[in-house]
Amino acid sequence: MSNLIALIDEYKDTHGAPSDSSIARAIGVAPQTISSWRRRGIRQLPERETLRSLANLLQRDYVTVVIPAVMADIGYVDPEEVREAGSRRGSA
Repeated sequence: MSNLIALIDEYKDTHGAPSDSSIARAIGVAPQTISSWRRRGIRQLPERETLRSLANLLQRDYVTVVIPAVMADIGYVDPEEVREAGSRRGSA
């Protein structure tokens, strides 16, 4: 599963399971965008404003959470490095 989709699903689990469509509208993208991320994965870096809006919605830090998740999804960093970094942040 995509790291970014995992963040979205975590948000959904803790906020009454809003639909992907409502999340898409809240961050200013078409519902098909999140559907595509789920089906095909994230193949290229989404627009900066999309990611900033998503970080705000998820109540996550843009630079230390959202960007590493997306960079792992598109193959620019090793997903294991992202998980390890998250574990270190959580234990600090």
